Amino acid sequence: MELPTTQANKLIVSANYSWIDRIVIGVIPRELTGNTDETIVRISEWLNEPTYYANATFKGWTIGVQVQIFYKLNSGINSLDDEIALARLFVKNGWTIEQSKDHIQDPDTRQVTKVFYFAKNLITEGE
Repeated sequence: MELPTTQANKLIVSANYSWIDRIVIGVIPRELTGNTDETIVRISEWLNEPTYYANATFKGWTIGVQVQIFYKLNSGINSLDDEIALARLFVKNGWTIEQSKDHIQDPDTRQVTKVFYFAKNLITEGE
């Protein structure tokens, strides 16, 4: 089974959103730090644990990803509509929205950021 970040990346790539310039899994590379010319989506893992305990074992696994959006300056997009579409994409594919954080503007770069936490329950084979 693929890692949660890989699953989320494939899902976002498959939607082919024109407003996303780059997707990064894990840490943003040093050369992209402070990049305000591109809208960058950062995907990181925040949940990965057994669940559905029964008969002295687990029957499932819960995975979760943090999806953080760094909007380019003067993007000219309607971010709320795009964010709703992104959230619906995850929900349509079996994920739940655990949290949707407020927009925050970075005081140094003036970029607006948005963070989602998505989770998904997987059923595993019992022993």
